[in-house]
Amino acid sequence: MEFFSTHILTELKESNNNLRPMVKATAIKFASTFRNQFTKEHLAALMPLLITHLGSPSVVIHTYSAAAIERFLVCKDVTGKQAKFGGQDIQPFLEPLFTGLFAIVDNANFNENEYVMKCIMRSLSSARDDILQVVQIVLEKLTAAVFAVAKNPRNPQYNHYMFESIAVLVKGVCSNNPEHGATFEQLLFPPFQQVLQMDVAEFTPYVFQILSQLLEYRAENTGLGEAYGMLLGPILSPTNWERRGNTPALTRLLQAYLMKGSAEIVSNGHLNGFLGVWQKLNASKASEVSGFDLLGAVTQFVAPEALEPLLKNIFNLLLMRMQHGKTQRYTRLFTDYLAQFVGQFGSEKAFAALNSIQPGLSGMVLGQIWIERLSSDPPVRMAAKNQIVGLTKIVCETPSLLADAAGQQIWMNSLIATVKILTTQESYLGSSSDSGDQDVEIGYDPTMSRLNFAARPPLDTFSNVTNAAQLFAKSLNQARAANAATIQPLMQQGQTADPKSFAALENILIKLGM
Repeated sequence: MEFFSTHILTELKESNNNLRPMVKATAIKFASTFRNQFTKEHLAALMPLLITHLGSPSVVIHTYSAAAIERFLVCKDVTGKQAKFGGQDIQPFLEPLFTGLFAIVDNANFNENEYVMKCIMRSLSSARDDILQVVQIVLEKLTAAVFAVAKNPRNPQYNHYMFESIAVLVKGVCSNNPEHGATFEQLLFPPFQQVLQMDVAEFTPYVFQILSQLLEYRAENTGLGEAYGMLLGPILSPTNWERRGNTPALTRLLQAYLMKGSAEIVSNGHLNGFLGVWQKLNASKASEVSGFDLLGAVTQFVAPEALEPLLKNIFNLLLMRMQHGKTQRYTRLFTDYLAQFVGQFGSEKAFAALNSIQPGLSGMVLGQIWIERLSSDPPVRMAAKNQIVGLTKIVCETPSLLADAAGQQIWMNSLIATVKILTTQESYLGSSSDSGDQDVEIGYDPTMSRLNFAARPPLDTFSNVTNAAQLFAKSLNQARAANAATIQPLMQQGQTADPKSFAALENILIKLGM
C-alpha cells in the first residue's frame, strides 16, 4: 500500500494522457491486479482517475482502464457475498463513465474493443435501479453500435457483450416497469429488423433472445401488438429453423408468443404452424429438448377446446418417436410432458387420447414407460414438481384404475413412485437452477450464443401450486375417504410388500398434518 500511495496513485493522478504512456499502463495494471487489497474508499478514489484515462488516445491505456473498472465492479467484500463497490457507489460516476466508454465505441479509428463493451455491460448490471437515468442515451448508443457492426461482424466477444448490455437494460427497466417496453421496442426493432433482413448469422440468436425478453416483460392483457404480430409469420417459416444455432432462441420466442397471445394465435390460424415447428423439432435428437419446451408451452397456454381435436395426432407422433428412437433422454422428456398434461387436464383425458390410438394403450404407457422411468431416472427441480402434480391426479382422481387387478398394480406403483420423489433430497422439488448473479463470468460461447442477462427461469406450469407435497397428501386423504373399500386394502397390501415406502408415506402425512 505504501508503494501504491507513493508511486501508483501519483502516476494515475497525472492527467496528461500523452505523458509516460507505458508507465501509466503499468500503473493501471498494478491497480487492477491488487484490486482485492483495496478498501471501498480506495476504489472510490481510483474510479474518477480511471475514467479520466478512458479518454487516452492510447489503445492500451484506455483498454486497461476499462478492464480495471470492470474488475473493480466484481470485487467482493470480506463476506464474499456483497460487491465491495456496488450500485450506490458507482451511481455518481455513471454519466462520465458512460461518456468515456461510448467515446471509444463511437470512434471509427478504434477497432471493436471487447474490454470496453464488457465494462459497459458490467457497469449497467452494477447500477441496477439507477440505470433509468441513463437508459435512453445508452440504448441509443448501443443500437447505433449494432447498426455499425451488423455490416461486418468481426469480434465475437465484443458482439456478445454488446447484446448482453442490451439485455441488462431490458431486464433492469422492463422487469419492474413494463410500461417502458414500448420505448425499447421503438428503439430496438429497426436494428433488429435489419439484422434479420440481412440474415446476420452471428446476431440472429441474440436478437431472438432479446425479442423474447421484451415480449415476456410486456404488460399483461396488451396482446402481442402490431410489430410482434407481423413478425410471427417469418418466424414460423422453415428457413429460420434450418440453422441449429437459432433453435433454442426461436423456441423461447414462440413460448413467449404463447404466453402473451395464445388466443390471438389460435384465432389467426397460427396454431398449426406452431405444431408444424414442434413436429420438425420432435423428429431430431438434436432439437428434441426444444421440441418439448414448445409443446409444453402449447399445452400450458392454448385453450383446451382448441387443443383437444389435435391431441390424438400429438400423442401418436410422440409414441412413434418413442418406438423408433427411444433413448433415456427422450423417455425423460416424454414422461415429464405426460406429467404436465395429466396435471393440467386430468388423467381421464390423457387416457382417452392414448386409448383412441389403440385400446388399452394408456395402461401400457403408464405402467411400462412412465412409472418405470421414475424408478431408474428420478426427476429433479421443476420436473419433480410437475411429476408430483401429475401423479397426484393418477393416484387420487382416477377411479377407473382401481377397477381390475392390473390397474390396481399400476395405481400402487404410481403411489410408491410419488413417495420416492417426495423423499429424495436430490429432487429439489420445484426449485430453479437460475442464480441470476450479476458477477457470473460471461463471454461468447461458439456452441450457443446464450445471453446470461436475458435468461429466465424454467416455466412453472403449476405456479398456483405452492406446496406439491401438501397437495398430494390432501388429495390422497380425500381419495381414501371417498374410495375406502378399494384403497384401504391396497394400502395394507402395500405396507406388507414395501414397508419402507409406506413408512415414508406415513411420515409425509404426519409431517403435513394429514
